[in-house]
Order: sequence, then structure tokens, then C-alpha cells
Amino acid sequence: MGLFDLPAPLFNALDAAMASALPPALRLAIWAILGSVLTMFLYKLLSPQTKIGQAKRDAKAARQRLNAFDGDFADAGPLIKNQFVTAFRHVGLVVPGTLLAILPLLALLLWAETHYGHTLPPAGATPAIATVPEGISTSWNNSREPARLTVGDNASPIADFDMTAPVGIVTKQPWWHWLAENPLGYLPDDAPVDQVTIDLPVLEVIPFGPAWMHSWLFVFIPVMFIASLAIYKWAKIE
Repeated sequence: MGLFDLPAPLFNALDAAMASALPPALRLAIWAILGSVLTMFLYKLLSPQTKIGQAKRDAKAARQRLNAFDGDFADAGPLIKNQFVTAFRHVGLVVPGTLLAILPLLALLLWAETHYGHTLPPAGATPAIATVPEGISTSWNNSREPARLTVGDNASPIADFDMTAPVGIVTKQPWWHWLAENPLGYLPDDAPVDQVTIDLPVLEVIPFGPAWMHSWLFVFIPVMFIASLAIYKWAKIE
């Protein structure tokens, strides 16, 4: 299990509890609000708010002094330098807290992509499967539960994957797998195939409108943006 996969059991339990009363779109809206609240307040807790506020005022004052300067360009050097110094100081104070605060949000996004991004084909249906390089044989066995993807000949397969999660890609194990693992597993390092993609159906969170509206991101991203902006204003976060 990767680092960002650690909260997944908690996410699964909470989502299952909500599923008894709420449709997927409303559950995603709640997850987006929770992600916004956690991220914004973590940022406020982990960042030096007083120093950031002062740095923001210093940067604004430096811009105003430069804009008001009416002399020769050669004489504006100190003002230009001060503008850059104050701006970079502001950014330097903001970035560390931001990077730390978004870690739980990244875990939530990765979980949501696996949980809400796609769904497995209905019983009896076989998805389109492609390999890199092309020409590697594959088979999809949907007579069992869960369905099984076999890469290579059935007599001597390169790898078998039980489709325990609606994940549409399998690769060799990357160096960063300790951050987030593929729940299906990985191809052997010495396999003649580097990647297998499975054309899984998109989970239609919103069952109406054009196809681009059906994705979970159409609910999650706007709600998260609005909630984050509201918290930013309400909590007076610098």
C-alpha cells in the first residue's frame, strides 16, 4: 500500500455509510467540501499567517512605489529589486504550508479517481484491451467473479489480474509506487509488454447532459473551488 493509499479504508467506510442515503453526486459534493475544509485549515495551521500578511502588505507597497516612480529607468533599480524581493518572500512563506496542506487532498483525489472514475463492464461484456507494444495477446474472463484479465497466452500467461477495482491501466512497477500503488498489481519487470490499457466504462455520476458532464470531476472540482474560496474569505486566511 502506497503512502497516499493509507486513508483509503477510512474513505471507503465513510462513503459506504453515506451510500445508503445519498446518490454519488451528493456524496462527491460532501467529499469536495470536506477536502476543502481540511486543506484550507491545515494550510492556515501550518503556515505563518502573521508573516504572510506582512509580506503581502510589503509586496503591495513595493508595487505601488514602483508604479508611482516617475524618474529615469536607470534610477528605478532599487525599487525593482525591492519588488522582486518582497514578492519572492511572500511566495517563500506560502509554498511550504501549501505543499503540506495538499497532501491529504491528493490522497482523496487518488481514491476518488479509483472509486468514482470508472466502473467494470456489465456481466457478459468484454472491454477493448490494448497493449504497448501492440500485438500481445490478452483475454478477459467474465465467467468468474471478479473478472480476470490475462496477458499473454492462456497456456503460458505473462500475468493474470483479478479485476478487484475499476482501474483501466496496468504497467510495470514504477519507481514512485510507494506513493500510490495500482490495486490490480503490476506486470513483471522482464515482461515483453510495458503497458496494458482497458477501456472501462466511465462511471456516470451525473446521468444527464453531454458526455463531458458525466465525470466525477464535474461535481468535485467546482464544489471544491467554491467551498475553498468561501472558507478563505470566512476564515480570513492569508
